[in-house]
Amino acid sequence: MKLSSVDVYIDWPVSIKLKNLRKFVITNLETKGDVIRWSIVDIQKSIDFCGTKKIRIKAVLAN
Repeated sequence: MKLSSVDVYIDWPVSIKLKNLRKFVITNLETKGDVIRWSIVDIQKSIDFCGTKKIRIKAVLAN
């Protein structure tokens, strides 16, 4: 098993409520590998009019 560390930004649309954020993040990370652990490092407001936020995620994945 190979472990890799990733640092990614994910767009958090307004349609995703806070209680569904965990599932949303894990679903996005699973496209890159099996999720071992992850954490939200930063949340930035976007400058666009849609209200989308950018979430910075640090994660450890297994391939």
